[in-house]
Amino acid sequence: MREPDRSLLRPSDRQLVATLRRHGQLPRDRLARLSGLPRSTVTDSLTRLRSQGIVVEQAMPRPTGKAGRPAKLLALAAPAGLVGVIALTHQTLQAAVAGMDGTLHAQRRVDPYCGGAGPSLAPDAVALLDQALGDIQRTRGDLTRAVAGLPMPVNGQAGAVQLALSDQLGMPVRIENDANLGALGEGAFGAAAGMESFIYIKIAHGLGAGLILERHLYRGAGGMAGELAHIHVEGDGALCPCGGRGCLMTTFNTPRLIDWIQTVHPGVTTMEEVLALAADQDAGVCRILRDLGRTLGRSLADFCVYLAPDGIVLDGILENAAEPVIDGIRQMMNQLTPPAVAARVRVAGGLLGHDAELRGAAVLARQHHLTGG
Repeated sequence: MREPDRSLLRPSDRQLVATLRRHGQLPRDRLARLSGLPRSTVTDSLTRLRSQGIVVEQAMPRPTGKAGRPAKLLALAAPAGLVGVIALTHQTLQAAVAGMDGTLHAQRRVDPYCGGAGPSLAPDAVALLDQALGDIQRTRGDLTRAVAGLPMPVNGQAGAVQLALSDQLGMPVRIENDANLGALGEGAFGAAAGMESFIYIKIAHGLGAGLILERHLYRGAGGMAGELAHIHVEGDGALCPCGGRGCLMTTFNTPRLIDWIQTVHPGVTTMEEVLALAADQDAGVCRILRDLGRTLGRSLADFCVYLAPDGIVLDGILENAAEPVIDGIRQMMNQLTPPAVAARVRVAGGLLGHDAELRGAAVLARQHHLTGG
């Protein structure tokens, strides 16, 4: 966002800028309520702020096939500068060059990536980012900020990776959990753009969740919020590496899912093949994914009673395969929550696919730029 010309800004203009800086993108009616200004004053102020390029109006993303004019969101204009993004999910390493507005200018991907999530990741990740920079004739010196997403809580182990990446890249790197970045991406540009509070669920490549509460990312104590892989699902289940017993990851994970599918489809070896079968409405695969949805739905039902979010958004990598998972979640929501809660919570598939974490990194970089963090 460019620096406002203070001589042209009235007190009401400054109040709207402060509200958008605090809460992020907002629909017009919500902006008026949070700012405490009369609707007519908000309209006049927004006219001035938009004419100066300080505030922009964006169409809210809409699921494919939904009719009608998309709703609008107001946001501070993105500042100039490029963000270097590194995103590791369990077997996929991505690097991208993004604008602060979330535009992806270049991206590279290694799949499968078997190098692990420790500090030894740094040389491979930075080399991949250099390739993405080279694709648009840019260098590391053109980067304003750098963000990396990792499939782990942001704690001591992540700190060691952060130091290695910062040293290798030659500039500070901000570390965030991969599911949290996915939540930020879908919240700003995808299926959750109109939601104040929601939970984002990663399934396709590892289990995880990101929580957005009143448009703010919630990490929890020690960064442990959203560790979906460790919700308790079996009373006398197997011991988990976390020290718990009966965690979801001990009963449902990608290798085990592929093993189950191989019972009826012996040639299946990758998650991509599983998702393709689900998209083709394979009965066995859809049944397993629906069972997963019911397992998740039992826990999500309690979450929704406690916090009454606007929605639940599933990993966009699932694409059409999200439908049986959504069916299972919705079944448990209808069974285990009050009707008023079940009717309000929207369960939807994500719209951004592999780009969710990359674009979420741009959102995080912009937030820290605007707040001076």
